[in-house]
Amino acid sequence: MRVDNDEALALLREAGCLVKDRLVRIPGYLLEEAIRTAPSKVNVYDRAGNAAMSLEKNRTYYGSGSDLPFHIDLESGKRRNSVKQDVINTAILLGQLPNYDFIMSYAIPTDVEAKKGDLHQFASLAQNCSKPIVFTTLGERNTGIILEMAALIAGSRENLRARPFLVLYTEPISPLIHTNEGVARMFSCIEYGVPVIYTPGVVAGGTCPVSKAGTIVQMNAESLSGLLIAQLKKKGAAVIIGGGATPMDMISTATLYGSPDAAMNYCAMTELARFYDLPNFTEAGCCNAPLPDAQAGMEASMGLLLNQLCGANLVHDVGYLDGGKTGSLPFLVMCEDFISASRYIGAGTEISDDTLGVDAIETVGPAGHYLDSDHTMKHFRSEIWMPTVFNRTMWPLWEEQGGKDCFELSREKARSLLSRGPSNPLPANLGVELERLIAES
Repeated sequence: MRVDNDEALALLREAGCLVKDRLVRIPGYLLEEAIRTAPSKVNVYDRAGNAAMSLEKNRTYYGSGSDLPFHIDLESGKRRNSVKQDVINTAILLGQLPNYDFIMSYAIPTDVEAKKGDLHQFASLAQNCSKPIVFTTLGERNTGIILEMAALIAGSRENLRARPFLVLYTEPISPLIHTNEGVARMFSCIEYGVPVIYTPGVVAGGTCPVSKAGTIVQMNAESLSGLLIAQLKKKGAAVIIGGGATPMDMISTATLYGSPDAAMNYCAMTELARFYDLPNFTEAGCCNAPLPDAQAGMEASMGLLLNQLCGANLVHDVGYLDGGKTGSLPFLVMCEDFISASRYIGAGTEISDDTLGVDAIETVGPAGHYLDSDHTMKHFRSEIWMPTVFNRTMWPLWEEQGGKDCFELSREKARSLLSRGPSNPLPANLGVELERLIAES
């Protein structure tokens, strides 16, 4: 690996790595020790300090992605530059959709000072939703300001360390570079006791080998060497491995967010994380379709289901369109149903004396029906999956109700949820303090 952070380079050299200039060769025993000292479970809390996510084994949690430059406007349907209100709307919306477990900004606000964009993102999320936040930053300095904001919200730095409600996303640069800023951001969070996602974002055939096996080899090397750097900084530092494992389309050069090969890569990376007994970070619910159409539904739901079945822990980028460049609030609402269906399938089929229904079968007998059966009334809500925005009415009634498709129903639901405002807003005095920190930065 090439290591551009001086502190990390010194730690690696002192630990026994072979260092020439900034190129580092890492002995296997150091990686084994890092895996041993890293926590196998990372607990994340909500803004109020309540337990929200236990990242371990095959527990799966879902959230949006971050930093989209464009949005499809909710009212006009036109694609435009993202603004701060898009971050606010995302937080309000996801706060009311129960299958989203954490939130990310879902937008780059182009209507604020660029060098403070990440600060506005974090403040907007924290003020309008109480769910855990996965955040990105522009550099070490802004990371420190966001951590100061988080400590203010938590009541103290000690409270934040005990019950962190935010997780940093930072990464190496593929192939095989640990950047100065990427590591510095991680070190800042380690000092605060805040968990860190330190994972590569590769493009197979561009920044890593084109083969799925080769992709996994390089991603694993980048993830584990980052884990080692974190453990050398502080033994027991909470680090989440994995990464973005997308191929490149060799015709268009697009990054393939919704392709089956990407989903297979995430399954393989999850298997490795289970082998190491470490929490992992993947992506699903994202697609290359420019609009929330049939292609988007197929790409998003396939990835979500495979991540659920393989037991990935922290699954982000739900709701991405256009290869990770465009957002859509109605598509986030549609993905709520996709996640719900994936979780339903992942839960499996309960086999018990009660669910086998032998007594009901005997009671109803030949040529009977189960509509008024006690067994039906007891179990239909748990046994029959129920969506929120899918069409299930027969054609005549569907026409009477306006003939609305899934997208239009999702748009109506998005409007309705936004009209309610935040379900659990941050106290106004804390919001004022966050804005003060941004203004003074």
